[in-house]
Amino acid sequence: MAAYKFRLQKLLDYKIKVEEEKKNKLGSAIRRLENEKNKMSELKKEFSNMRSLFQEKTSQGMAVNELKILANYIDYYKRGIKEQKVRIRMAESYLSACREELITATREKKMIEKLREIDYNKYLYEELRKEEKLVDDLVSFKESNKP
Repeated sequence: MAAYKFRLQKLLDYKIKVEEEKKNKLGSAIRRLENEKNKMSELKKEFSNMRSLFQEKTSQGMAVNELKILANYIDYYKRGIKEQKVRIRMAESYLSACREELITATREKKMIEKLREIDYNKYLYEELRKEEKLVDDLVSFKESNKP
């Protein structure tokens, strides 16, 4: 029995490698999105703290220039939150694209694996036929050599 060799093995190896790369890319996209969400929660917390401080200071009566500084901080955090929302949307769309790439790579790999399975079954069938023919030939040879 000859050893089985899949003629598209190098292509399958390549597809497996591509799928692994896409999995890694998806993992980094997930981490990136989580980082952006963590930054957003930090910004919101700082914004909330700044607003509380502003309300506290205005009720106590504070110099106008100090209130102006606090108002500038509040505006800074508002802008930061807006920008962070954009970053989160970008990270989400990147994550979605990475998912699609992984799905495509997985489909392509599975297609080649299915071809390998079909090819292997064909190989087994051919080997079985060769073996049966050999047995038939041996039986025929023995029958023809009987006295």
